[in-house]
Amino acid sequence: MPSYYEMSLENKREYVCVSNFSVEEKPLGLWLVIFLDVDWGAQIEKTERLCNECASALSKISRKQEKQEKQWKVEYGQRVASWYHGLKAELSEKHPLLKVLVEQQIRNLLINANMTDGKQQYIEVLDGKREYGTEILISHMSLREWMSCVKDIFVELQQYQKDLACFLDQVMGDDSGKRGDILHRYAELQYKDWKYRVWVENNYQALLPKFHLSCNHQVYSYTSVVCPVPAGQNLEGHVYMATDSLVALTAWEFDMVCIQEVFLRRCAYCNRYFQPYSVVSCYCDRPVDGKEGKTCKDIGAMSKHQQKVSQDKAKKLYRRVCNRTQMVAHRRKEQHPDILRRYNQVKLYGKELLEQVEEGTITFEGFQEKFDKKPGELLEVIGKEGNHEAFS
Repeated sequence: MPSYYEMSLENKREYVCVSNFSVEEKPLGLWLVIFLDVDWGAQIEKTERLCNECASALSKISRKQEKQEKQWKVEYGQRVASWYHGLKAELSEKHPLLKVLVEQQIRNLLINANMTDGKQQYIEVLDGKREYGTEILISHMSLREWMSCVKDIFVELQQYQKDLACFLDQVMGDDSGKRGDILHRYAELQYKDWKYRVWVENNYQALLPKFHLSCNHQVYSYTSVVCPVPAGQNLEGHVYMATDSLVALTAWEFDMVCIQEVFLRRCAYCNRYFQPYSVVSCYCDRPVDGKEGKTCKDIGAMSKHQQKVSQDKAKKLYRRVCNRTQMVAHRRKEQHPDILRRYNQVKLYGKELLEQVEEGTITFEGFQEKFDKKPGELLEVIGKEGNHEAFS
């Protein structure tokens, strides 16, 4: 029996076999980014809600209320079908592996269920080939069992999502993207993290290598019914890993991303992983909720601009305050022999505040409140004791 998932990772690309022996090509590392983006917890909640709804409703319906029970079963089947259509809409277009998960692995769990009445018609509803009608009466217990199996898949994916984020943080964590650094941190992960070693050993057992020839993103296999390769066409050969475990493919891609030094970075705005165009790219292209179509990159650029404006304003204020304080210090140096030393302490205090503005730990307004004082006050309090906490 063929595996659900077949993927090749070569030339810093993902090649994923989908239905009808076609191949979808993506940049290496994209699957890890998409996998981490999915809210598996929300998917678990939806399946749990449907499972619990089934048990709760049937306990309230008396055996004598056969007509009411039949109507509820029909409506329950409609809600489950609606959930599945929502799952397809939410996940299938994000990545070909998610398309296989939803439209093959999850769907086939119901096909393989031990039930007879209405199953074929219900599968056609799930596939969008027919409308759900009252004549389709499918076993509610079979649907509940199906939902429970789907939930188990989501629970496993959620756990491995947490593990993957932890491993990526260890390998990509310093945010430099320099060649060689990823391999060194990957080697350190292999050496120090026993959880990673168990993760890899368990998952690699589920991978089976296969060799496929393809032409124009179409697989030509001796087991398929696809016509022979047309003469004169350029062929590509790739080694695929076949498995029924999406987690196993994820573990394999993590290793390949590290070995081929594909740099992934957390967005400086949303803190989610993305594939930067260069080592200086700090923001992803994800849309930001409530920002009228603006992306993290748009918001980040605006934030950087605002930070630069604050820095420029703080530098101008620093020079202005230092100049007027210096004038006062020079006028009073004969009366106060240590006043120039005090003035240097004021300058040092101002520079420390400027550094905080540049780091983003205080705003321009905070800088202004602490440093925009009368010269006599600065020289007396800051300069006298070098007390940089005086205006905190």
